[in-house]
Amino acid sequence: MKTNVLAFEVTSDSMDNGTRFSFAPGDKLIAQSFSISDFRNSIGNDLNSFWVIELKNGVLVRQIVEYANDTIKCHSLNTNGQYPDAFIKVEDVIKMYRVMQLQRKPIHYGE
Repeated sequence: MKTNVLAFEVTSDSMDNGTRFSFAPGDKLIAQSFSISDFRNSIGNDLNSFWVIELKNGVLVRQIVEYANDTIKCHSLNTNGQYPDAFIKVEDVIKMYRVMQLQRKPIHYGE
């Protein structure tokens, strides 16, 4: 498996539940690229992990809580009701990235 690592900036509050274990707008996520076949082969060991999901119409950050019949159940941590769980067919996914690291605060040098 070829490993590619990318950084993504969180732009919405869908994964922010107010705890230190959530992702807030402005946070940076370091994520490992997965092909769809590698995702299918590994997701059984990775349920409840966090993923950046690239779709034709945008990019989501979600916790994958279930995988069956080539459909992933995506969960948002924010409980305000604006982000219900979503079911996405793997055939609609362009690329998957497993979140490996979170960077919360950038370092600012004397400005």
